[in-house]
Amino acid sequence: MSARNKIMLLGLIVCMLFPLSSCSDDGPAGAGDSTAPDAVTDLRVESVVGDVVTLAWSAPGDDGATGTASVYDIRYSADPVTEGTWESCTQATTEPPPAAPGTEQNAVIDTGSDSNLYFALKTSDEASNWSELSNVVIASIGGGFVVHQLTSDGHNDHPCVDRGYVVWIHYNYEDGDEIYIANLESDHPTPERLTDNGGEKEHPDNYGSDHIVWAGREWDTDDWEIWVYDSGNVPRFAQFTDNEIHDRTAVLAGAGSFAWLQGGILYGEVHYWNATGHIESVLSASCCPTTQWGNDDLTADDYTVVWHSWDRVGSESNRAWLWDGALTDISDDIEAQMTDDYSLHDGGIACEYAGSPTTLKYWDGVTMHDVGQGYAPCLYSGTVAFEVWDGYDWEICYWDGSTIHKITDN
Repeated sequence: MSARNKIMLLGLIVCMLFPLSSCSDDGPAGAGDSTAPDAVTDLRVESVVGDVVTLAWSAPGDDGATGTASVYDIRYSADPVTEGTWESCTQATTEPPPAAPGTEQNAVIDTGSDSNLYFALKTSDEASNWSELSNVVIASIGGGFVVHQLTSDGHNDHPCVDRGYVVWIHYNYEDGDEIYIANLESDHPTPERLTDNGGEKEHPDNYGSDHIVWAGREWDTDDWEIWVYDSGNVPRFAQFTDNEIHDRTAVLAGAGSFAWLQGGILYGEVHYWNATGHIESVLSASCCPTTQWGNDDLTADDYTVVWHSWDRVGSESNRAWLWDGALTDISDDIEAQMTDDYSLHDGGIACEYAGSPTTLKYWDGVTMHDVGQGYAPCLYSGTVAFEVWDGYDWEICYWDGSTIHKITDN
């Protein structure tokens, strides 16, 4: 029996046993109490993982905003929840007991659903006075986020997602670093190892499952080189550069073309390999030569490259550059003096904005938009995934263009 129905039954029993002393129009268990709890107005979806929805809200009072209420009733439906549909909605069974007014509370509800759901709640006091319906929220389940745990051993980092595939670096003491891949469009994604040459690797970038680039080196050397993977070649992966200069931060710029930093941060040049014409060029040569400038925060998308430059010998100026066949100074557009750690997609740029705390911004090619507090942005089609420190640990969040969704909470 639900908590709501138990309260109604208790009130009926009290009225039957003590018809003169305890019952009135004001409620069965508390003579004279006719004031219902305030309606919850800040019900919100905290997270959706698979079909499990976490709701959060601020506790109301017992009499309006005063005192502690007795019970919550949360209900949900595939159709909008209203007073008229309330009785036909599915009732949750995991509501917490009400806390003191203003206390942040939550409920974790395993819905068993694969479609979007509407949620609302009511609150009752000990006299069965029920509040008005709360605000109604919707949880995006069918089109929302499903979290798959792909790894369970060793050390795994530097994930990169593109065209339904995720690649990352797996490290253990026996094999060293190797590149792994998984098809996210599968019902049960299974990791597959792509490389078998050991050594040390960092920051892979992929174009689906067809092309991957990364920086690698042997354990006993300090010489980073660029490696490429091409699913159409045999062997599938090979060392691209072979020099005595650091080659790092490889990023794909459409299919098999890619850019990378040669020479490290202080004296790094931005190099570009055109896979169609088999031509290598230095994109930073005309705007920010290493005699004065350092180049970093390199990112790329389809045949477009963006990076950050800083004057290391003179003005302490910071600049941002976009190359798409022609070089453009976008420093003023994205406030380059205050931004770094760029992510590029479809002409837009997400970046960290220096401050306390660090916040994120998104430039759509015309206007800068505030995203919120966070780090390490990853941009895709005007939406941003990023890291947030919640005071206890790091969690993953997602900005859909207007609202931030908390993807993990563990």
